[in-house]
Amino acid sequence: MKQQLLLYVLSLFVVVNLSAQTTILDFESAATSTQFQYFGSPLDGSLNQIIANPNPSGINTSANVGRFTKPAVSEVWAGAFSNPNPTAPIDLVANNKITIKVHMDHIGVLGLKLEGSTDGGTDWILTVPNTKVNEWEELTFDATIPSIEGAASPAAGHTYARVVLFFGFGTPGSGTDLVSYFDDLVIAPAASVTTSILDFETPASSTGFQYFGSALEPTLTEVIANPNPSGINTSGNVSRYVKPAVAQVWAGAFSNPDPTVPVDMGTSNQACIKVHMDHIGNLALKLEGSTSGKPNWIASVPNTKINEWEELCFDASLPSLEPPFEAASGAYTRVVLFFDFGTAGTGTDVTSYFDDIVVKGNAAPQVRTVNFQVDMNSYTANFDNVYVSGSFNNWSGDANPLTDANFDGIWEGSINVTNGSYEYKITLDNWAAQEQFIGTEECTKRDPSGQFVNRLLLVSGDTDLPKFCFNSCYACGEEVKINFLLGMNGITPNPDGVWLAGGGNFDVPGGKYRMNDANNDGIFELLVPRKTGFSSYYTFTNGPCADYSCKELLAGLPCGNPNNFDDRFLAAVTADQTVATCFGTCFTNATCTSGTNNAIADANVFTILGNPVGTAPAVLIFNEADLNEKTVVLTNAIGQNVQQWVVNDTTLELPTAQMQPGVYFVTVRSGDRYFTRKLVK
Repeated sequence: MKQQLLLYVLSLFVVVNLSAQTTILDFESAATSTQFQYFGSPLDGSLNQIIANPNPSGINTSANVGRFTKPAVSEVWAGAFSNPNPTAPIDLVANNKITIKVHMDHIGVLGLKLEGSTDGGTDWILTVPNTKVNEWEELTFDATIPSIEGAASPAAGHTYARVVLFFGFGTPGSGTDLVSYFDDLVIAPAASVTTSILDFETPASSTGFQYFGSALEPTLTEVIANPNPSGINTSGNVSRYVKPAVAQVWAGAFSNPDPTVPVDMGTSNQACIKVHMDHIGNLALKLEGSTSGKPNWIASVPNTKINEWEELCFDASLPSLEPPFEAASGAYTRVVLFFDFGTAGTGTDVTSYFDDIVVKGNAAPQVRTVNFQVDMNSYTANFDNVYVSGSFNNWSGDANPLTDANFDGIWEGSINVTNGSYEYKITLDNWAAQEQFIGTEECTKRDPSGQFVNRLLLVSGDTDLPKFCFNSCYACGEEVKINFLLGMNGITPNPDGVWLAGGGNFDVPGGKYRMNDANNDGIFELLVPRKTGFSSYYTFTNGPCADYSCKELLAGLPCGNPNNFDDRFLAAVTADQTVATCFGTCFTNATCTSGTNNAIADANVFTILGNPVGTAPAVLIFNEADLNEKTVVLTNAIGQNVQQWVVNDTTLELPTAQMQPGVYFVTVRSGDRYFTRKLVK
């Protein structure tokens, strides 16, 4: 970040890096020239001609060009391939853009196909329409786009030897010979653009971040003078972030107000942040408030330097760490930061600094190899071939075959894809049979239409998937089924659904674990396959409340763990198991006839005097007509029980002088009634 300029335009600082390009063919020398052999027409077997430029003007005044003729009678796939192949390979490992200049006397398309990969890449073909007639224009082919044929993989990340051209691809001969010209086949990296989101040097390029998940909630981070103006960051101002001694694993801070410039991951593929930390940890970045309705996205990157500035970059093509595990795309309005994401407070306040939040565009994507091992030994029907069919190959039934070389029932193979999230299934004999899932498996995802449930593949590097059984997320014999049964005990079910949630394993309310009452008997059910030995905290919610405001309340009940948000706990499951209970209770069946009874929310249980807390203490006033013994639980903003009392009086003075500033919750249970109120100090 530079010192403030006299004129700072809309806090938007854009840098464009122009990278070197490589000319494969320009027909001006022997090293950059070749001929193309026709196929699919009466010209089959003959070579095209290199001629003098028929229209040396505009963007192309060179001397020589290639001429391409599509005869009056031609196949839709008629074209011509390089013969011999170009001297220079088409290297798309470091490049992702291919350009060709064309001159056509009509509006049509040019198909470009690359063959003869030297490193295992599959053949790749893409078409681009021309927009000009009888003048030169440059057509650009994006090598990161999946091929329109075959394995539907991108060409980026591979090197090719042969070039194939199809003028008028997909269109048969028109009855008249059509002559077009081409020149200057060039490969290059796409231009890299850097856009500044926040640099904390002007009001327009600065904002505060509001803490959550710790005692600092709801205060804001501070913009301060750079504590170490050196190395890659000599700017004047930076933002200071504190993770308190007591903080939740998900403690963080969100932009408030949001940046003036949105974080646009539609035109960029990296978000980068400069950080200064006094320990090795990590920074997680979450993007929220999509302007196109996309889900939130979160990724984490470790830092590698201590007590010096370094830049951490987040790859937008990586799947989110949270459901629905999609890559970032489009523009987002809110930035959320988590220093040491996944780590609770250490008992000591930890201070870090951050600066220069930017987005960068058009870095060449990396192609990853994903290896599969599918155990077919439990499948009893007859079959001949096993395939991996998915979004990476247009759900082809025969594009990515697996093989059983050892005849041991384990079918193996691989695919090549770029970073991202994909859906797939194991299919047999060109879709004669396929896997069937119910949607609550750990490895599956329901497609946007809601009709299909597929396996979810998250790719962020070369991956060896663990061996799994056909139609299971796990190895054969390792799956158990957990059947959750939930009675509502007189509570009206939310019309938007009842959900199994929480515990880090069951998604947020409104996620994939919606329960159903198919026979309208008042008991909601959900079948959840898991690996043998699975255990987890969990809860139920009456509605899809992402903030858990509609979750059941188990405070003070034996089935609620006070150290984990009063959630239930499922011990290790070693065989198929049914879990039956009732909402907000510790009943041990779903008909709500045995176990600990539920409580009823009642605002008359108590009130708070002195809230927010000032110099005077907060006092709880209990309903005088209520003669029951009261249980009072004080909980901090991250769900931890701070203190608990058993009270027989009509009032209780809280020890607020000993409490750190922040947001707390006071829950009072009296007999079969309870209520919770927020307390702010």
